[in-house]
Amino acid sequence: MNERAILIAALRGMAAAGVLALLWVGVQMMRGPREPPAAPSVRVARLLPGSFMLVDAPLAPAGAREPLKLLVLREPGGLVRAYYLPIDNGRAAVPAAGALAPGVPCEDFAPDFGTQDIGCRQARSGFEFALRHRWALDGRALAAHLPDLLSAHGREVEGDWVLERR
Repeated sequence: MNERAILIAALRGMAAAGVLALLWVGVQMMRGPREPPAAPSVRVARLLPGSFMLVDAPLAPAGAREPLKLLVLREPGGLVRAYYLPIDNGRAAVPAAGALAPGVPCEDFAPDFGTQDIGCRQARSGFEFALRHRWALDGRALAAHLPDLLSAHGREVEGDWVLERR
């Protein structure tokens, strides 16, 4: 076999490989993504009954302009609930006029499973009135002037709180 025949055979082989590669890519594109994108979630497997955690919200609700915190709590009975909270200097704040409005500064905004409420446990100096802001563990406001907490709708799946897109 001469050099010209070898070159022609090599070019034909490369052309066939190129056509097969294009066909494979086309079939993969037609099939679509292999898995749907994972829904935003928070790991709650180690969240014991009567405990909570504050994390940066992995998914903001519609209309939210600011970054938010997510308060995830597991009630003593085992039920997991999650609420969006405004942020003040990197900390969860007491919701003000609207559930996501910039909040009242608070050093420690958390649930109290003994009193079965959520609120400011340690107000910043000059904001002592924040201690009067309280919500039930189900997010209902316990004072007439407060909005209910905004629920982060979701469900627990295999140790994750999977947020629903709304």
